Amino acid sequence: MLASTNKISTKQAVILFITVQSSPAIRIIPRVVSRMVGRAGWLLPLLSVLPFICLVVIMHSLFKKNKDKNLADLYLEVFGRIAGTAILTLCLLWLMILFGFYVRYFSERFLSSLLPRTSPAFFYLTILAASFYAVRGGMINIARTVEFLFSLFTLVFAAIFLFSLPNIQLINLLPVTQFDILPLVKIVYPLLGLWGYFSLVFFFGDKINDKEHIRRFGLQGSVFLVIVNMMLLIQTIGVYGHTVIQRIPMPYFVSIKSISLLETIERVESAALAFWIFVDFTIICFFLYLVISIMKSIFSLKEAKYLTSPAVVFAFIFASYSGNDALELEKFSNHVGIPVNIFVCFVMPALLLAVGKIRKMV
Repeated sequence: MLASTNKISTKQAVILFITVQSSPAIRIIPRVVSRMVGRAGWLLPLLSVLPFICLVVIMHSLFKKNKDKNLADLYLEVFGRIAGTAILTLCLLWLMILFGFYVRYFSERFLSSLLPRTSPAFFYLTILAASFYAVRGGMINIARTVEFLFSLFTLVFAAIFLFSLPNIQLINLLPVTQFDILPLVKIVYPLLGLWGYFSLVFFFGDKINDKEHIRRFGLQGSVFLVIVNMMLLIQTIGVYGHTVIQRIPMPYFVSIKSISLLETIERVESAALAFWIFVDFTIICFFLYLVISIMKSIFSLKEAKYLTSPAVVFAFIFASYSGNDALELEKFSNHVGIPVNIFVCFVMPALLLAVGKIRKMV
């Protein structure tokens, strides 16, 4: 039982993380893996899970003796006020950039599939307005809503995978040889750049109860991530093959279009689209709340709700002027976004733990 109704459980935090990483994983992973590994790419999650388990252990160790603190508090305490503030400022700037880009990605998804003639500003305003009011109510309500809908959308994802099985061709997935091992090891980083969001959840760790269970639920989450991402890659690569998947903008939705049910229901895109809108809304709320939480820690504020408005305005302006097209956004994600994510989400917490152990503060 939770010690306070004003906090979420570690289980809810892990579910929130899994939902947040779903949107960029669906968008990025099939194309990158198909281009760099080929038909053996569906095995990538099995290798990526090992560094993720290390991250889970790191976060468990950080909060083993600091159950009432968040990640920003630990940076300030372990590195000192000046260095800690500098680190948090850099994290804040990067998360604000990601926040703006995810608003842009939300718009691009509709412009490239359903509503190509609609003004992007319409999508920016719609998702930002919804996120503004959701975050004003607190991340606790969002996390509990995500937990409630998580099982439903997991069933939707699993059902779509099952309906795709008749269209999957084994020749697109096999054979896998020993020569595929090295390319798989080299391409581990895309998933790590997304699974690293696990550490970002703890920037509002003071709102999370029972953090002594981080390792338990984190490891359970790792199993779920491996299964779901393997299903994603098997469905996309298995239906069209890696040579096609690496060339199309939204391979997951393209693979869904091949589904036919009982020769009466020809399309199930509506269910998949509802799932994707849900995870996009969640990730935008997540980053908006992160930006506000870190600003609150940097400036030692007791209340930070009034920061929501300027953060939303920034995201709208940034989304309006970031990149000319989807190709530039993809290049940013692959060449800049993923490496910086790995540094912020993996390297920085590991460094925090090492320095904290030396100073006997964690």
